[in-house]
Amino acid sequence: MGGSLGRTEATGYGLIYTLREALTEHGMSPSGCTASVQGFGNVAQHAIRLYDELGGKVVAVSCWDQADKASYTFRKRSGVDVDALCEITDKFGGIDKNKAKDIGYEVLPGDAWIEQDVDILIPAALENQITASSAQKISGGVKIIAEGANGPTTPEADEVIKSKNIFVVPDFLANAGGVTCSYFEQVQCNTNYFWEKDEVLGKLDVKMTSAFAAVSELARKKKLYMRDAAYVIAISRVAQAVKSRGWV
Repeated sequence: MGGSLGRTEATGYGLIYTLREALTEHGMSPSGCTASVQGFGNVAQHAIRLYDELGGKVVAVSCWDQADKASYTFRKRSGVDVDALCEITDKFGGIDKNKAKDIGYEVLPGDAWIEQDVDILIPAALENQITASSAQKISGGVKIIAEGANGPTTPEADEVIKSKNIFVVPDFLANAGGVTCSYFEQVQCNTNYFWEKDEVLGKLDVKMTSAFAAVSELARKKKLYMRDAAYVIAISRVAQAVKSRGWV
């Protein structure tokens, strides 16, 4: 019957909630950090918008051009204007490159997003986009990768990322905002009581922050890579649930 308020924004917002916590943990602030984003669909658009609200700056986004059957990166060193770009974006999340040039964007090759001299990389489009080869192109200034897409990083790329000492917020933690909000929808349906958007997003912030804290704490305690720590928590919770139900 329309779903929960806040569901549209949930994945992108959840991504930024976890990124905010990662920045805080590393003594950094959104206001002093630049980011480059792969993708300009629902997740990326809402993530960029919230990151802007927190004082951060996204300087490059990449997307697929349906007409050219190629991807392009759109860069504006002063910061991209998500609303202006949305006005020249098709239903597939493809930005019109000619109109983008008219409003001051540089149009670069599609894979240029990963080479940008920024603090943060946000892959928010396709899987297997950060490979062992492309990871070598990551700027030395990159401190954090927050994965908005599903499986954007290959296992081989993870090894390169570790060697570069880049902190990763793994996909099934960073992009869990959408399914978390779907859970909120179920709760609202069961109680026949519906929350306003601010309440939904506030509860989402609490859940995402708590999830990040649990993974980060385990990673520090056991000296694990963040992705490995997230897997340990996820698998152990499933195992405990199965055991508690007497299935094993």
